[in-house]
Amino acid sequence: MIEALTAIAASTAGQKVRMDPAQTAFTQDTPTVSFGDTLKATAMKQIETVQASEQMTMSAMHGDASLQEVVEATVKAELAVETALAIRNKAIDAYQEIMRMPI
Repeated sequence: MIEALTAIAASTAGQKVRMDPAQTAFTQDTPTVSFGDTLKATAMKQIETVQASEQMTMSAMHGDASLQEVVEATVKAELAVETALAIRNKAIDAYQEIMRMPI
């Protein structure tokens, strides 16, 4: 990856750089991960974070968790929800932008 960035920097500086295909970061052996799989994994992690916060709150109600642990779990859950909302908003904005494109 560093070699590829060096080549880009050198080419923008006016120098000619030859790169060997073996130097690129992406090869035939690089496993590909789909956007859907990444999105699904992120959503599952967000759900687990919110569930952990709920469990921590229940533990605090029974006297098994400290206030600090509950606050930390709640802040993590809040951040997870805000991240999910930001991703949703970006997806909606992208969809609306595509719908505005002339055919």
